[in-house]
Amino acid sequence: RAIAFSEAALQVYTRPAFPRDWAQTIHNFANAYYRRIKGERGENIERAIAFYEAALQVRTRDAFPQDWAMTQNNLATAYSDRIKGERGENIEKAIAFYEAALQVRTRDVFPQDWAMTQNNLAIAYTDRIKGERGENIEKAIAFYEAASEVITRAAFPEDGAQIQNNLATAYSDRIKGERAENIEKAIQLFKAALQVRTPTALPIGCLQTGRNLGYLGFAESLWETAIFGYEKAIEAVEQSREGITSDNRKREIIEENLDVYEKMMQSCINHQQYDKALQTIERSKSRYLVELFTNSEIYPKTATETEKQQLQNLRRQIAASQQLLETETPSPPPLSPPLTKGGPGGVPEDSPSQPTTQTRSLSPEYFQQQKAKLETTSQQLTQLLEQIKQREPEFTLTQKVEPIDITKFQQTLDTETAIIEWYIGNNSNSEESWGGSAFIITRDSIKPVTYTTTEIAELETWKNNYLDEYRNKNTNTTWQKTLSQKLEKLSEILRLNEIIAHIPPNCKQLILVPHRYLHLFPLHALQFTSETRFQEKTNFRGYLLDSFPAGVKYAPSLQLLELVKNRITTRNSPPPNQQQLFALQNPTEDLFNADMEVETIKTRFNPHQILLKKQATKTALNENRENLSNANYLHFSCHGIFNFDNPLLSSLVLADSLEPQTSPPPPESNQPAEKQRYVTLRSGRKAIPEKCLTLREIFADLQLPQCSLVTLSACETGLTTSTAMTDEYIGLPSGFLYAGSMNVVSSLWAVDDFATAILMIKFYQELPDADSVALALNAAQNWMRGVSMKDLRVWVELLNLDKKSRESVELWLISSSEEQPFRDPKYWAAFCATGY
Repeated sequence: RAIAFSEAALQVYTRPAFPRDWAQTIHNFANAYYRRIKGERGENIERAIAFYEAALQVRTRDAFPQDWAMTQNNLATAYSDRIKGERGENIEKAIAFYEAALQVRTRDVFPQDWAMTQNNLAIAYTDRIKGERGENIEKAIAFYEAASEVITRAAFPEDGAQIQNNLATAYSDRIKGERAENIEKAIQLFKAALQVRTPTALPIGCLQTGRNLGYLGFAESLWETAIFGYEKAIEAVEQSREGITSDNRKREIIEENLDVYEKMMQSCINHQQYDKALQTIERSKSRYLVELFTNSEIYPKTATETEKQQLQNLRRQIAASQQLLETETPSPPPLSPPLTKGGPGGVPEDSPSQPTTQTRSLSPEYFQQQKAKLETTSQQLTQLLEQIKQREPEFTLTQKVEPIDITKFQQTLDTETAIIEWYIGNNSNSEESWGGSAFIITRDSIKPVTYTTTEIAELETWKNNYLDEYRNKNTNTTWQKTLSQKLEKLSEILRLNEIIAHIPPNCKQLILVPHRYLHLFPLHALQFTSETRFQEKTNFRGYLLDSFPAGVKYAPSLQLLELVKNRITTRNSPPPNQQQLFALQNPTEDLFNADMEVETIKTRFNPHQILLKKQATKTALNENRENLSNANYLHFSCHGIFNFDNPLLSSLVLADSLEPQTSPPPPESNQPAEKQRYVTLRSGRKAIPEKCLTLREIFADLQLPQCSLVTLSACETGLTTSTAMTDEYIGLPSGFLYAGSMNVVSSLWAVDDFATAILMIKFYQELPDADSVALALNAAQNWMRGVSMKDLRVWVELLNLDKKSRESVELWLISSSEEQPFRDPKYWAAFCATGY
């Protein structure tokens, strides 16, 4: 827009008629190109330089000295950042232009301009390639100190703090003088700058200075200093997220600054402050779910029950729609700390980035439908808030989510529970030695196991091979046959033997908190060897779920575990003989064993309601929302789809949602806008999202205030996105936890229909007597893994199945030649329990 205005102005301000106005417009043109985000950065700077040089044809020192000096300063700034040309020569030109500007910008006549140019000249000497490095830094220090005589913190607090930051950086790099004294001086200056550049007042400046101080402390092994600096930087990142409504943008702000979080973790580990390291892991996660959980409980003190319900419904619908539509909208430039080569009349340093390109993943009509729905619900929310704020002006929809207090959290654990929380770093290709950590948490202790970048690189390779083989139809059979060997290798890479050795033998329950792509793998099915875990068993070798008699379960994060646990105090569960079941049974009528599964399970509940086959439509589900909300147990026995491109379109497939097999296929990838009108089953069949139960709708509309367990007896229902740099736990389990369920049982791959039916029937047999969902599931998996063909037939006879189901069971058993037909992990390990 600035470029367009300047072009329009030049039609009037010609050089012959209005030379000074023409030169000012050309100067503005240069500023606009320097700041420009669009286009190639190097080309924009070249144009800026050309326009500054053109302006100087009129802005001479004799005719217009102040204008001349301003353009000299800005031209120097452009050369400092120039991409084309030889770097050393560009900096020399910048120095020459800054020195020329100082011929007019004297301290006596233009003190503030003089000081800012001194600062800019100091930056140029800091970056200088030519000359002796020690001498260049000395000159930089002299220029910074000269600038600080005018730009004091008292008179110009923001600029003064920036100069203190820059001077501190120069002292930290200083070669001359005593190293210890230079470091001490740098630390003092950084801390002085942070008195002005606070997280709340100047978050971007605080991020810059805090990061610089943390880096200095880290490099010098001054761990308390590093922790202090990184703590300020993290507070600044979190403050920058406040007030931003875009959840994608909130996540990106963390991703842009993950180095701060990771260095903070390393500093805390090196300083043996393991609780703070764990807290930093929790803070580094996207926190989308934590914020949703927390803010969903905020209500006005004066609101009626009807208003509370309206408020809950509207904000859930808005959050889900925003999250879906944000996948279609390009993100803004990254958050980056400002540099100060400008000043009054100069060019502010924006550190602009190139725009990102993005393709549509939703059909145009579905996109417009969701956009219109968002506009309508937003208007309704605004109207409701206006009514409420007439009575309660101070009410706000959100509140700041405070970091979890790890010490207090530990005190909520019993003495027989252990937690393993992983952090997988993002620097596997760097020269750093630290690649990530696993933390073993009990009530009384926290112990870390550290991974090198080499180990994380090996883990990345393993992950890529695992997922590539699984997703490729041509290699999926290989994936199934080698799953046991793959999991053996994963256990070795994660050094599970060493991790388990840190868990006290008295711990009977294990909670796994994976990180990033570790959520995709059956960690409960990893094997380990231990000489000390069991006194009666030396050289024990077994699965994790064999080794903890109170069960192995999963949690997305410690903070979410705490939030879900707090629901217990508000739940009034009915007696076991009055537990209500709501189930969907085989909506697409192509999962015969799903009929056997649900027909057997339902006999354990009174009352129960089953949406059977063709009855299990989206319309029927909506008509039964009240029964759904009152259910204590939900069971979905159907097809499931995880959408890696757009997780909020992950779906449970309902009746009438599949395209007829005789229909022409949807357009191919040359029409991407239409292709994603469908979600695709692994069989290749297409389902229409509007007729499925999508994750977006679960977040937006589903309320399960009485629910103890949601069982997703379907394919891929436990998957989450695997590409995010932060821990973005967005999948069907997180949706049902947010909706109100205490526990979710879900699957990590496309499961065998018959084996799943057997596992689910056994799971519900174990459930009434088990102390937890996880323990019942683990018991069913252990039984299934070891059951013989003979014992399985006896067990099936006791189920009193109908003739058709008995014949189906017999056919499957005849087709298997194994004495223990379900021993392979592909049959039993896919399902995991998440929650409390």
